[in-house]
Amino acid sequence: MASAAADTPFLPRDFVSRLHAARAAAGVPLACAESGGRAHPVNGLWPVSLRLDLRHALVEEGMRKIDRWTARHGVARATWATEPVDPFFNANAPEDLAEAERLVALHGDL
Repeated sequence: MASAAADTPFLPRDFVSRLHAARAAAGVPLACAESGGRAHPVNGLWPVSLRLDLRHALVEEGMRKIDRWTARHGVARATWATEPVDPFFNANAPEDLAEAERLVALHGDL
């Protein structure tokens, strides 16, 4: 299953394929996105087979930090360039939306 943060308007078209390639190359079950030296753990690829372990971590252990859970199983990072635009740019506020619109006007279809 792939997940992506709702506030990332420039999600790459090759999102799933690159995440899958990264986890296959690393021989681990999980993958998350990375750009500009920062991991984006919500933007990832998750095997459904780990759902019960994830539920246990959330419900029984009260775990709220996704990085702690992914470290248990192994997570690869698929890296994207931040130029001309960081594909994991967050639009959380009106000024961020204005910046996203400016970037689209400047760079075309992102």
